[in-house]
Amino acid sequence: MSGPASANGGGPGIWLGIVLYRNPERELERLWESLRWNREVPGAPAFRVVWMDNSPDDTLRARVARLDAKADYRHAGRNLGFGAAHNRLMTEAFGSGGARYYVCVNPDGLLHPDCVRELARVADQRADTGLVEARLFPDEHPKPYHPATGETPWCSGCVLLVTKKLHATVGGFDERFFMYCEDVDLSWRARASGLSIRVAPSALVHHYTVTREESPVRERMVRRSAALLGAKYGDAAFTNARLREYAQLGGEPFQTPDILKPGRRLAGIADFRHHLEFARRRW
Repeated sequence: MSGPASANGGGPGIWLGIVLYRNPERELERLWESLRWNREVPGAPAFRVVWMDNSPDDTLRARVARLDAKADYRHAGRNLGFGAAHNRLMTEAFGSGGARYYVCVNPDGLLHPDCVRELARVADQRADTGLVEARLFPDEHPKPYHPATGETPWCSGCVLLVTKKLHATVGGFDERFFMYCEDVDLSWRARASGLSIRVAPSALVHHYTVTREESPVRERMVRRSAALLGAKYGDAAFTNARLREYAQLGGEPFQTPDILKPGRRLAGIADFRHHLEFARRRW
């Protein structure tokens, strides 16, 4: 494979981390095929794929091995959550792994053949790059991004490139977010630190979420994480509204997060005016 070597010369400078949880075989096959396409396009950067399995047991080990005989598979032993699992891989990637970039990849995504190449190309354009997200298609997220620079209020974690500079500056995901809103929080912290967060318009990913049935469990988790986000950034009204919705959805009681007082820069970046979209709509 062609592409830049890592900083220490020990291998690819890009790691792709995939966090699993009881994923169906067809989903993994579809993802793996799309990663194969990304290796084969002209000018494709070299990348390493690492699988972190949050499932209760390691049943998925055999499924992953059937796809990739040399798979770098790890079983977490428990469900760490999205952010914590990626943090483990990210720390290794930017440490002994010698990576420049770490890419969070949702297992229910289908990456366009140019996706990884375009993510890396856009990240390389600016020294202040913190995050670069792939653009969802055909059902694109309505949050805005600048048509020329790609600047956006926050980056989705669906397929998200994280730079070594960002990790060294603000760290990884806040592990108090078990799932949902951790990408918004990381984006806001990146912006507050002066790093750019951008969409790569030609790095496309088809995210298989529109076919999911509405899940009460998912809706409760979203509200619980959103309440934590509101509390972390000092918005009591937003926090309390999400807690009420959580209770109405049948959520189990939990310790209410303390309303904190973020610094002026963070408080100025946080945007709770647009409910759970955290940014105005483009349409």
